[in-house]
Order: sequence, then C-alpha cells, then structure tokens
Amino acid sequence: MRRLSVVAMLLLYAGLSSGQASTNPVDLKAEEAAIHVLMDKFDKAVVSADVPALASLITEDALVCGTDPSEFWNKQEFTEFWTKNPDFSYPEITPMSERVVKVSSPGNSAMVVTQFFISFSPKIPWRQTYHCVKMNDNWMIHFMNVAFIPKNKDIRTINEAVE
Repeated sequence: MRRLSVVAMLLLYAGLSSGQASTNPVDLKAEEAAIHVLMDKFDKAVVSADVPALASLITEDALVCGTDPSEFWNKQEFTEFWTKNPDFSYPEITPMSERVVKVSSPGNSAMVVTQFFISFSPKIPWRQTYHCVKMNDNWMIHFMNVAFIPKNKDIRTINEAVE
C-alpha cells in the first residue's frame, strides 16, 4: 500500500510539474528580428574595427575560428587581434544571398549564416557561421567561424595552385 502511495504521489508530482513547466510560446519572428539587429551591430563594429563594440556582442566563453587553422581564438585572443590590427577591417563585401537565421524552438539559441564575396578574394566565396545565445534577455554571439567556400568544381584547381 505504501509503495502504491509513493508511486501515485510521484505521478501526481510529475503531472503537476510538467504543467508548471509550460511557458508562453516564443515569438520566433521577434527573436529572429532581434538577432538581425545583433548581427547588424556586429557587422558595423567589424567594418569600423570598433573593438569595444565587438567585445560587447560576444559571450565571455566564445569560440572564434578564422580562415587560418591557427586562428582558433577565445574572446580575449579575438579582441587582442582587433586591438593589435586597428587598420584591419573588412573591405567591400558583396553578399551572395540574404543572411539566414534559424532560431531554436525554445527561443534561446540560433544559428546565423552569411555568404559573400570580398574584394580581395573576388573568385572564392566566403561563409560566416555563428551560434548565438540569449543571455539575460540579450542575444550574444557564442561561436563564429569564417571560411572560404570554393565551388566544388574549383577545388582541384585550387589544390594544384597551392602545390
């Protein structure tokens, strides 16, 4: 009898707590719009080499991967790069497509992808991929990766060129 009472109480508790765990639905369109605002701020900070603005948009435990295998940075290393290279900013960028934002259904994380051509590399496309997280009602960049994305048909030519 006692075992039955414990099981019944656990089931009742599970039923009540699962009901309490439900929250208001997340407005994914609003969250997507907020991420676009974050990314616009980030792009502006990159173009102007505004290191304090860059730092304010990145989580403390961020990971940033550049185009070179040695560019595997934490937040401090990333901001030090920008501080040591104040004249480094992105030259003219030509988008290949619209920015893609995919917000998770709980509304607390998102993936962002941009693809573009850059003036000093007009024949090889680039892709930047981000993972953003919502912390204290603010969206922040938690992960960044920038990479060259040559067309499959060009990979052999590129490999031969670097030999």
